[in-house]
Amino acid sequence: MEKKTKKKYDFSAISIKTEVAVQFRQYSKHFAKSNTEVLRQMMLFLKWNDLNPFTTQIDKIISEIRYNRQRIEYLIAMLKNIEKKQTKPMADMVKILFEAFAKNQKPKRVERLLLAREGDKKQIDFIANQNHKRLKEEFKEYRKMCQRILKNVEQVQPAFGKPYLRINMSMGEFLQNQSALNKK
Repeated sequence: MEKKTKKKYDFSAISIKTEVAVQFRQYSKHFAKSNTEVLRQMMLFLKWNDLNPFTTQIDKIISEIRYNRQRIEYLIAMLKNIEKKQTKPMADMVKILFEAFAKNQKPKRVERLLLAREGDKKQIDFIANQNHKRLKEEFKEYRKMCQRILKNVEQVQPAFGKPYLRINMSMGEFLQNQSALNKK
């Protein structure tokens, strides 16, 4: 049988007052780390920030806060400047592009209405009625298709999580409905 080797740590005894040791152990429990790790991180923090625990370096901390505040105020000023000078021209340029695009678009159906004579009023009414009938038929087809889809919807109540809706429809039916919607 092989013996399991235990990890051996090199510990060193440091003389610390009992009340300070108790406070330090309680403090290190907040981080769920070993006392060694907490002490190491504290020393790294002090060294990295060039802090001396025996002097009051409030002036250094205040100067850092002021420096950071100045940087934040500078960034805010930059953003305000961008909003004033750059986004408005950009928005105007995008608006002009959309207007140009809308002018270049051709309508899908072009129907000419001649308003030359009063006799043409009957013809105009006839065309308007035909358009109305055509739109009604398209709406009826669309409504039927929606009803077919809604008939296939069922609520699923899973063991965990929120309930959701599922459509019981074959992929072919789904693609057929999708292509019918894309045609219109």
